[in-house]
Amino acid sequence: MAGEIQIMIPQYGELNRIYSDFIVSHTFSFDRQKFITDFYKQYNDTKAFEAAIIELVLDKPKEQYTLVLNSLRTEIEKNILIYEKHPLFDDEIISRVCYNFAGRYDADIEAQLRVTQNLSTPLNEAYNRYDSIGYRVHTAEEEKQAEKEYERCKAEYEKEKEELDRLYELERQARKESLQYIENCCGDIYKLSFHFMEILAKYIPVEKDKPDEPSKQEKQQDAPKEQSEYFDAELLSLIHKVCVGEQFEDITTHDFYANMNLHPCKKELKIKAREKIRVCYLIFLMSERLPKQDRDKWKNIILKQLDIDENYYKSKYKEPVSDFPSDSNQKFAKEMDAIFR
Repeated sequence: MAGEIQIMIPQYGELNRIYSDFIVSHTFSFDRQKFITDFYKQYNDTKAFEAAIIELVLDKPKEQYTLVLNSLRTEIEKNILIYEKHPLFDDEIISRVCYNFAGRYDADIEAQLRVTQNLSTPLNEAYNRYDSIGYRVHTAEEEKQAEKEYERCKAEYEKEKEELDRLYELERQARKESLQYIENCCGDIYKLSFHFMEILAKYIPVEKDKPDEPSKQEKQQDAPKEQSEYFDAELLSLIHKVCVGEQFEDITTHDFYANMNLHPCKKELKIKAREKIRVCYLIFLMSERLPKQDRDKWKNIILKQLDIDENYYKSKYKEPVSDFPSDSNQKFAKEMDAIFR
């Protein structure tokens, strides 16, 4: 089972190459769609994934399993970033490659059908001659010749009909196979990758900040020691997609997840200029998702990490949904409503 983890690394690498090729050249094919779907079907069991990691950790020295798991994490991070930053295959593209695969034998069938139909006329004529010969005066040689001609036409027709039937069967199989791969699994793989990152963090935690970064340490000194999850990856990925680049400076999904869950991480979350009010509203919405016993604790720590004064927060967090919000605040409130409703 531990070997599955090592196999998974080049599989993720191939998946990333398929994504990258599409971004650069817009090349896509049924075989690539098949690979993506098979990848998801093979690896969508997170319990089996964690069991394989545990086996690897118990079986290999720390230096070896750390190298393997870090390599896997690198490929997963690449996959998440590619999906977030670039438009990938939509349903129309996937339907087109599946439709083309299902119809790959159409031209051959059309040509073979013409051949078979053309042979049916001489076969019918030969049969009629042979069948009717007994109703008129004829020699044994004439009957033998009529039978021979009929058997020749019949054999020729059946040979081509057999080829036509073979093509029809290939078409049936192609259509059946195309239907098995017509779903778009890229979004599912994206969510699955987040779950993999969470599991990997248990066994190879993200490196903590170096000692020469006291400001970051001070901001996180109140964070809980346990790696608790306040918000799940699915919610945070939606917030990341809308807010990073707008309200927050660029940051990976993994680091965004860590910051919002108050975990140690490589990069500090920073608010963009003139976006603090909207971030206050976001913090309010997120805190409302938490149990009462966690709400104030999380809110106080995240405000401190983002350098937001508590009094400022209390006076500003409802501005996006005030009676007379600005256009930008109104737009942001609608975006948040789509996520949190």
